[in-house]
Amino acid sequence: MASFIDFAFREEYERVRILGDKLSEIDSLINWEAFRPIVKDMYDNNTEKGGRPNIDEIIMIKILILQEWHGLSDPELERQITDRISFRKFLGFPDTIPDYSTVWIFRERLSKSGKERSYPGCYIHNLRPRTCKSG
Repeated sequence: MASFIDFAFREEYERVRILGDKLSEIDSLINWEAFRPIVKDMYDNNTEKGGRPNIDEIIMIKILILQEWHGLSDPELERQITDRISFRKFLGFPDTIPDYSTVWIFRERLSKSGKERSYPGCYIHNLRPRTCKSG
């Protein structure tokens, strides 16, 4: 059944693409995988003990970027990701949309680790190169 839902999302998105989707254009310009090593070690349940799987790091980074670009609170961000097909496409049509508390926890971990201010990690947090430290 998931494949039918995926098909429906992609078909619905096609109209958005035809009308113009700036998020999709931006998405293709950024090497998102370059950010994975920056945040990967923030997760502490990568053991054989199991536990609830993490939301993909790249999805979480993109979520913070959507929040910054659109000035959304955590609860409103969750609602907009659920509602807007262009947001879902930007995130890669994830199977699971993190709730607002998951976003808050990720942002807190990012802040406590100091990675939001290190280059290129600063782009994850605020996307303003002038606040970045090199190295």
